[in-house]
Amino acid sequence: MNLACEADLIANHIRGVPKHWDGRRAILQMKYENDKQWKQMEWIGFYFEFLAKKLLKDLVVFPGPRYGRVTFDALGLVPWDFKTHVCNAGNDQVIVNDIAAIRSAISQYGKVGLVLAVGRAEYDHDGAFRSWHEALKGAPHNTQLTDNLEELTLG
Repeated sequence: MNLACEADLIANHIRGVPKHWDGRRAILQMKYENDKQWKQMEWIGFYFEFLAKKLLKDLVVFPGPRYGRVTFDALGLVPWDFKTHVCNAGNDQVIVNDIAAIRSAISQYGKVGLVLAVGRAEYDHDGAFRSWHEALKGAPHNTQLTDNLEELTLG
């Protein structure tokens, strides 16, 4: 298999990701399926990785290689990273892995792969989602943190 074929297979399998993500359901799904990242407030990125692991388990190996403190999400013919981007957050930039890790991976494998889930978010303006999540974790509510995402719809 070549890299273009692997990328096509990944893309076809990733199409199985639901278009609408509800934060409460996503976190509960990760919790009850024993995913160690369910407590993270940045749930959308971890949820996408969680779904990718389920959909791609027969195509690539999870986790991918580690370079310094950075671990790529998966490894096929090249290291793959799965990222989410909220298109209505006022920022067009997508944060990816550390440049030194990317350069090391490219040096070793020739390329890296990036799979993006892009969608619009509904924000937790009243703090209800944060309070629910903190209560689920059993931790105190922290009002100093910024608003977070409650839902993400991929389109």
